Amino acid sequence: MAINWDLLKTHYLQGNRESQLENLALNLMRLHILVRQGSNDIVVQHLIRESQFFVEWTVPTINLETDMQIATELLELQRSLSGWKLNWSEVWANKADREQIATVAQQWCDRLQKSKVGG
Repeated sequence: MAINWDLLKTHYLQGNRESQLENLALNLMRLHILVRQGSNDIVVQHLIRESQFFVEWTVPTINLETDMQIATELLELQRSLSGWKLNWSEVWANKADREQIATVAQQWCDRLQKSKVGG
């Protein structure tokens, strides 16, 4: 089943910043759980890609004069997501690397839920 990314983007951007960050945090929680369970890596890869899109769609809407911190944090998250995606075969094959992804995804989820910046 193909994803209509344009439709998802339209719906995602209709939400306020708080709901956008909550959606991103929820994806990261799902990543945490699925990676720890060793679930289907295709689903995990999809969540990583979708999370990348969420960040990509959110950052341009941020007022850099007032919310530079959240923009910087989201770009840092984007780097982590990109690294996981680029090295996926090696990461998924290594239990320690998967555990690191699960831990980092949980940390980001907690960080986003606590901040509620710009909501």
